[in-house]
Amino acid sequence: MCYYIKDIYDYPLLSTCFLTKVVEQVKPVKVYNNFKNDRIHLLKEQKTKTGVYILVNLVNGHNYVGSSVNLAGRMRNYLNNAFLKNQKNSNMPIVKALLKYGQDNFAVLIVEYTEIKILTVRETYYISKFLPYYNVLNTGYSSLGYKHTEVTKQMLSDLAKNRVHSEDTKTLISRALVGQNNPFYNKTHSTKSKLRMSEANSAHPVYVYNSYKILQVIFPSVLTLAKLINSNHSTILGFIKSGELFRGDWYFSKLPYNISDIPLIFDFSSIEFDNFISDVNNNSNIKKAVFVYNLKREFIQKFDGVTQAKRELNISHEIIKKHALRNKPYKIYIFSYERLIT
Repeated sequence: MCYYIKDIYDYPLLSTCFLTKVVEQVKPVKVYNNFKNDRIHLLKEQKTKTGVYILVNLVNGHNYVGSSVNLAGRMRNYLNNAFLKNQKNSNMPIVKALLKYGQDNFAVLIVEYTEIKILTVRETYYISKFLPYYNVLNTGYSSLGYKHTEVTKQMLSDLAKNRVHSEDTKTLISRALVGQNNPFYNKTHSTKSKLRMSEANSAHPVYVYNSYKILQVIFPSVLTLAKLINSNHSTILGFIKSGELFRGDWYFSKLPYNISDIPLIFDFSSIEFDNFISDVNNNSNIKKAVFVYNLKREFIQKFDGVTQAKRELNISHEIIKKHALRNKPYKIYIFSYERLIT
């Protein structure tokens, strides 16, 4: 059992208690009990390693989940007070805590090693699972120093359990992938890509799924996506809110449908990304596609709109629209405004 003892000389007792609890919960691959004292071994052993880590405040039990393509480099920064005091870094809650309590009052847990392409996904998984205090503050879940209300705690609990989220909770979870948690953060990009990335710190990411609800790519902001596909901010937000297919083939979302979803496209400078953008722009004439199935729900054809379906099938516009809205059979057909996943 942990006891909250105010006397500063009782910190070691609290440290052991807090750390034991966290280790039991996380089951890390490596534990450094004292960040400062273990720094030489840590930097040597984590050199060239990519993975997810947790910093544990041994004074108050608060935690921070982070990830890095270079764990040793990230830890070296945390050990450097000059780096921490830099104006660009000093507002981060974990940085404030390191400066306030000192690195010798923190433990470092290496949670797992992973490939770069799924690094952000794994970090987000642990953030949503453990809801670490310093991440909650850092990603906009609350103001600095704010103690969570019961409503906020419930929203964070919903996030962790990956339930159907309220709009407020969707905002919270989407912000977990802004800035350092963004898949495109601090990576090498072309000049054109860097210009797009500059918007990431002040906007929600956009998850783009195809009509089969397979994650294609994550954009750092609505504005970035809108510019590339010749659309506008309000239109994109409208499709995010409605959940309808955009141009007959893509869904937009502020959060992943599943926390384990991994995008097929990571590199904004790749041929795959260029082809994706080209496909979206080539469908700019489509406002609402119509998917047609037989009565066994077997796919027959996709039309660019009700007018094309009317012309090809010789069925009135009103009938197609009415039945597509309800996914109800009409004679030998089932009409739908989205793909029926069977």
